Amino acid sequence: MSAIKKAVDLIGGQTATAKNLGMGITQTQVWNWVHRHQQAPAKYIKRISELTHGSVTVDELLADHEKGREGEKHG
Repeated sequence: MSAIKKAVDLIGGQTATAKNLGMGITQTQVWNWVHRHQQAPAKYIKRISELTHGSVTVDELLADHEKGREGEKHG
């Protein structure tokens, strides 16, 4: 499971994540992070980790980006 998926589940779902992030983020954007990109945009990672009360760390969320790069290299 991706760290962003785990974080969204802990926060209470896609809609709750979007509302808690504010900044004009929509549930649809969060869905895309979870299902299409399998990572959150870097600028939101720290806040997402805070919303999970540290249960999902910044490092875990950044690791999603590393997985994406590996897929590009080997895909």
